[in-house]
Amino acid sequence: MKEILRKTAYMLFLLIAGTVVLYAQGPIVRISGNVKDEKGQILSYATVRLKDTSNGCITDYNGNFSFNGRAEGQTLIVSSMGYEDCEIVLSSKTVFPLKVTLKEISYQIDEVVIKPQKEKYVKKGNPAVELAEEIIKRKDDDNPFNNEYVSRDRYETYVVALDNFTQEKQQQAMFRKFPFLSEYVDTSKVSGKPILNVSTRELAATDYYQKKPLRQKQKVHGREWIGIEDFLPDEEVRAAVEATLRDIDLFNEKVLILRNEFVSPFADYATTYYRYYLQDTITVEGEKCVDLAFVPRNSQSFGFTGHLYITVDSTHFVKWIQMNVPYDINLNFVEYMNVEQRFARDSEHPRLLTYECITAEFKLYDFIDGIYGRREVYYSGYKFNDEVDQEPFTHQEHVIESAEALHRDQEFWAQYRTEERGSDGGKTMDVKEMLAKLRKVPVYYWTEQFINLLFSGYIPVKEENTPFYIGPVNTTISYNGMEKIRLKFGGMTTAYLNPHLFGTGHLIYGVDDKKIKYSGRLEYSFKPKKEQWNEFPIHSLRLQHDYDIYQYGQQYLYTNKDNFLLSLKRLPDDLIGYVRNTELTYTLERHSGFTFTGIVRNRINEATKFIPMEKSDGSGSVDQIMQTELEVGLRYAPGEKFVQHKWNRKSKTPELPVFTLNHTFAQAGVLGSDYSIQHTEFSYRQRLMAAPVGYFDVMLRAGKVWGQAPYPLLIIPNANLSYTYRKETFETMTPMEFILDEHLTWDVVYYMNGLIFNRTPLIKNLKLREVLYCRGTWGSLSDQNNPAVDTSGKIFSYPTDRSKATGTVMKEPFVEIGVGVENIFKIMSINWFKRMTYKDSPDVDKWGLRIAVHLQY
Repeated sequence: MKEILRKTAYMLFLLIAGTVVLYAQGPIVRISGNVKDEKGQILSYATVRLKDTSNGCITDYNGNFSFNGRAEGQTLIVSSMGYEDCEIVLSSKTVFPLKVTLKEISYQIDEVVIKPQKEKYVKKGNPAVELAEEIIKRKDDDNPFNNEYVSRDRYETYVVALDNFTQEKQQQAMFRKFPFLSEYVDTSKVSGKPILNVSTRELAATDYYQKKPLRQKQKVHGREWIGIEDFLPDEEVRAAVEATLRDIDLFNEKVLILRNEFVSPFADYATTYYRYYLQDTITVEGEKCVDLAFVPRNSQSFGFTGHLYITVDSTHFVKWIQMNVPYDINLNFVEYMNVEQRFARDSEHPRLLTYECITAEFKLYDFIDGIYGRREVYYSGYKFNDEVDQEPFTHQEHVIESAEALHRDQEFWAQYRTEERGSDGGKTMDVKEMLAKLRKVPVYYWTEQFINLLFSGYIPVKEENTPFYIGPVNTTISYNGMEKIRLKFGGMTTAYLNPHLFGTGHLIYGVDDKKIKYSGRLEYSFKPKKEQWNEFPIHSLRLQHDYDIYQYGQQYLYTNKDNFLLSLKRLPDDLIGYVRNTELTYTLERHSGFTFTGIVRNRINEATKFIPMEKSDGSGSVDQIMQTELEVGLRYAPGEKFVQHKWNRKSKTPELPVFTLNHTFAQAGVLGSDYSIQHTEFSYRQRLMAAPVGYFDVMLRAGKVWGQAPYPLLIIPNANLSYTYRKETFETMTPMEFILDEHLTWDVVYYMNGLIFNRTPLIKNLKLREVLYCRGTWGSLSDQNNPAVDTSGKIFSYPTDRSKATGTVMKEPFVEIGVGVENIFKIMSINWFKRMTYKDSPDVDKWGLRIAVHLQY
């Protein structure tokens, strides 16, 4: 739920800020239209450009074109093989989109008229394809990162603005409270529309690369930002920025943009994926270049449309790249996106990136004005091998940032904000002034506070640098079968109280069981933290004590058990006991990706009317069992990076593998333990990218319990009883339907990104996406842990006062499959699950529907 609110809030806080802009007539407009022939047939891949310029594009599969340019006084040329060129004189009064009709070329010989057929693209013998193949062939040879060491300076600016507000909107009631905003109106560099900058960021840094072993460091010299999102944690905002407009290496096989993989025009198989066309010859920065245009063979595929400007000499140097994300692909919120890269060369290094610009216009829905985002990066000062400073490689962290880097004066930034660059830097003070005025208006102030609550789930007790947060609010009230109404209140301290010592505590009351439960945690961090206890890397010692309910077979990995969204159940939620748990935990995280965890735990499972601990020999029952355990855990996630939240953190590199290995040991009679057991668990998780056909989320887990133990200490697969979708839980299984002492579990989800729907007439216009699921577990229960076989009285019989299946003997794997449709209204998914085995077990769900809020590009 918190992740849902977090994603939704990030879109909302940019969209609902009450703002106005001054009407302005920009010199740049969106030039758009459709191209057909005289018979009304669509002309795909026709060339559209402004005369005597390189500005233009190629029509898509449906004949549509759209690009930004200066219209007044320009001539638009539309051309296609076999047709006469069409020239259209543009002016400030030209109305877009245009409807362009091309006339076929006719050749008349002795009154026999021969008309050309519609263009048939041929790959073999095509000089455009041969040129593309030549560039692809030598791309690795020209890679500057073939050197052992490389460093380069970067100056980066990032601007977010509210797009296309007019004077008419300024007169609307919701904007009249902010008349001062007209003082801060800017103009979009892309569309010429009036925009209002609401967030600006600047970065001056040096990047360092080592080839073997591969290591990347960044030394930050200065960082500055201000924006309407600055009440949110910087780590979260920075992660959102990086995920949206990130560094792009077009010479890789695939390019990750907006969390989606696009096939690069330089991929080894690019000539099969793209169509290439030789266009005009133009001069770029004093060098004669040929324009090589490219488009995906399928306009719905995740590729690019654009132009490569390549020198006409034998080196075939790629000097300039201009490309767009196609309009027909199934990509959410993106109204327009352009990528530009420029390269330089010298005698020793044939390809040096000097400039990169990504510009995008985002829109949640057509009836809501969108967001303008622009990221520019200037690269300079390349150094190689012995010239590269080795000091940054002695640091463990990837980003090396001193405290003074966050407090640079304007004199420092002036050396980067040059007129030649003409960048978006230097607008920070305007945004800062504007926000100060906005926050004096009550309606804006309280809107900001509400969004902060949605985003974080916590309430600060102080507006700035708060020492304590109350929450999480989504667990304040919930419902379950034992407590009925469950009330919870608590919070946590921050580094502003103490950068080394952190506390968390909650009081819980169950209305029906009339018991007060509690949880408390005290953690000492050996490394000072900026705000939260769980900031990477963790090196800490934690003491924790809890007394709470325990829901057998419902241990969720990615949400709180008392999240109010889980209160509505598809089955009675009555397999609940109590547990007293005391832990002393040592955690050490390394930048290499290794994490070591050592835990000493005392755990008491208490019986309830729902979970009676009746001996298997029928001789009576016990009130509780106690185990004192030692657990050792290893986790390896090479290259992993996190998004920091208040109560947890989330990996922002799901495409990298994560391995875990945990072993728990307890000896009967030692420190009160009732049973001698050992429990080993191994897991693997990774997102496997499969562009252009989507991606797979894969989880594999295996475990085994050695020794004799009752069912509370064995392996119980997790079942989801709610109507909302939950990762890595079984949607049609009943809690405690299977009780195992060894298992192999898998969860494979295939996100198809509209692979079928994008090619289905009518349906493709809805931008829906398909999802396939396959989950299962295969395990067994040894005779010594099976109460139907072992009657020694050392283990417990299963709860029998219920109608649902409990402790079913596993003779074959339990498998459930699912089919989902996501991207409904761009925010929802509906999933249908069906169990494929154990369909005859009593009172089980054979199928089920689950919904989820899934906000993604």
